[in-house]
Amino acid sequence: MSDLFSTLVGIAFWAVLLAACTAAFGATIVSISRARLDRRARTRWIWLVVLAPGIGILMWFVTGRPAASAPR
Repeated sequence: MSDLFSTLVGIAFWAVLLAACTAAFGATIVSISRARLDRRARTRWIWLVVLAPGIGILMWFVTGRPAASAPR
């Protein structure tokens, strides 16, 4: 019985981790598509996130997003 429990806990852990990674990937792609970037920069960011998701997502949210302009 404990083998079944540990197996179910393992499956649940990996399912939650996969869902979190998928949500982060989707949020990053949406954020890039809504950002005020020229076409070339947007394309490069999307390729970076697609080809190297972990690094690309972190780089986008740490350094890539353009600063929001102050409302007038």
